[in-house]
Amino acid sequence: MRLTTARLLDLTALAAGTWLAGALLFWSGRSASLWARPEHVFVLLLGIVAVRLLVAPVPVAALEPRRVVAVGVALYASIFSFVTVTRHVTFRTHALDLGYYVQLTWNLARGHGPYVSLPEMHAWGDHLSPIVYLFVPAFWLVPSAPVLLVGQSVLLALGALPVFGIARHRFRDDRPAAAFAILYLVNPSLHGINVRDFHAAALAIPLLLAAIYFAEVGRPWLFALATALALMCREDAALPVMGLGVWLALSRRRWLAGGAVALGALALLAVEIRWVIPHFRHEPYVHLWRYAHLGQSLGEIILTIVTHPLRTVGELLAGGRLVYLAALLAPFGFLPLLGAWDLAGALPALAQNSLSTDPILYNHRTQYQAFVLPFLILAAVTGYSRLAARRGGQWPVAILVVAFMGAWCSGRRWSTSWPWPAGGPAPSTGPRTRCWRNYHRPRRSPPRTVMYRT
Repeated sequence: MRLTTARLLDLTALAAGTWLAGALLFWSGRSASLWARPEHVFVLLLGIVAVRLLVAPVPVAALEPRRVVAVGVALYASIFSFVTVTRHVTFRTHALDLGYYVQLTWNLARGHGPYVSLPEMHAWGDHLSPIVYLFVPAFWLVPSAPVLLVGQSVLLALGALPVFGIARHRFRDDRPAAAFAILYLVNPSLHGINVRDFHAAALAIPLLLAAIYFAEVGRPWLFALATALALMCREDAALPVMGLGVWLALSRRRWLAGGAVALGALALLAVEIRWVIPHFRHEPYVHLWRYAHLGQSLGEIILTIVTHPLRTVGELLAGGRLVYLAALLAPFGFLPLLGAWDLAGALPALAQNSLSTDPILYNHRTQYQAFVLPFLILAAVTGYSRLAARRGGQWPVAILVVAFMGAWCSGRRWSTSWPWPAGGPAPSTGPRTRCWRNYHRPRRSPPRTVMYRT
């Protein structure tokens, strides 16, 4: 048999695929070798496949875009349910925040009220997240952490549906719409949010995307319902809802509706921070410490931002913030930069993250990106539409390919979330390992959490 360049690349890709499978199954997470890490091997495999297709293109059968999206949603939900649940059973989840939310939902399901013991307090004195009540019926049947982990994975996967709807409404073409739905599903920020245990804030992603879709197609009551549910995720979910109002006003030219949404969300945030949460905690709202350099209250922080714009810009450009922005934009091929006013909706949440002194807020793989991601995908859709209208030809397709490559390459740590160290499933010995179990306590008392550190 003649060894052609294409066949040689096929054999090389097969070898790299075998190498990747071995790295996924047996890499312990401790080797410093560059090529022992599964994500590096995957990028190598991706490059080999790209060269193979360039040398000898392979005809691809026509696929129904809606079916592609449906399969993508099902695969995402299945894979991330598996990853997060197996992380849990191999002791790679944490008391904060998964144990916290299991306690909270467990108590709500038994009528004990929203109490936790991390520390012992009324949960609404920490974060106001009544969205958790939606998981109570499932906890009546299966009161366990996998209910939250699987539920979160499924809901995040369903976010691809409004993305498909938004793009289809803009493009009038199912094919690029399906590409954007898949681009959403392979986004490394989404993966990072999903594997970091469970967070109520993550549920805002599909809800905000649904609200955007309903606003696009003129369904005001469904828009109001999706927005109200998003506000129930956390008190600071008011920030992306403010962004939603800004987007309605500036991009959709719905000035009255947009202004009402933005001002209503700001007023709700002020009330919750000033009165509601302190009422349950019996002390002032504690999470403003990240912005102490700007002020001691929400009003002072806003006043500082407005009256000292140069100082604010300096904060936004300091200490890794530009790297953070690049990491958010690269998986979209930087298309959001062409999104004009559609990108304005992300500004309140981006300001919340970038102005913080806590680096975890401006890490592109943490749950704090849940309020940013919906607007980035919206702006990317708009950017693609503008590029297609101006340049046409292969340019828009090339940018989408770059976006997919950026998503895979910047998702460096996704495969390191694989739950099995070398030798098969076993508890991790890392310093952050937590093993926790819940026990029944009397009414109005949270289940006890027993934690073991190794």
